[in-house]
Amino acid sequence: MKLKVKEINFETGNAKDIVLNIKDAQELGQKAGERVIVKNIRSKSIEEKYWVAIIQIDFLGSIVEPGEIGVFLNLLREKKDLKNEMIVSVRPADPPDSFRFIQKKIKGQKLSSEEINNIISDAVSGSLSRIDLAAFITGVSINGMDNEEMTALTLSETRSGEIFYFGMDVYDKHSTKIYIS
Repeated sequence: MKLKVKEINFETGNAKDIVLNIKDAQELGQKAGERVIVKNIRSKSIEEKYWVAIIQIDFLGSIVEPGEIGVFLNLLREKKDLKNEMIVSVRPADPPDSFRFIQKKIKGQKLSSEEINNIISDAVSGSLSRIDLAAFITGVSINGMDNEEMTALTLSETRSGEIFYFGMDVYDKHSTKIYIS
């Protein structure tokens, strides 16, 4: 399906959200929270040419009309080759592998370090919807994690952000000196 980009003058907490009119979403067979692959043929970079977005739906047609794809400001800043009024192609996308791993945890099964890394990587990149993340948290809350899973989760979360080095001497909030070797 070909759609015209319409800039939405808002930012979202999830860099991958787009808005479709209900008619276009129904034609694609997609619901809110599901994924589409957006193809921008004008882009030179493969990362910019094809990307996955999470659908939000405009039921009233007050944000986007049929034939438009609403793109938030934060996504327009990230995707340098994406411009207001340009035509992009949109088609349904399969959920990422991490979606299967989340379902595995919901069923009470143990996750490998690689599966946990995949979930955290997709969460940080915005490839998982808020519903996916809530499902993962619920699965962990209900079924727990063993020490190996908890260690893998902690290490994966650590690698996903910036690591600060405070030097050799580290003090806690009670000013007790701790030596790290």
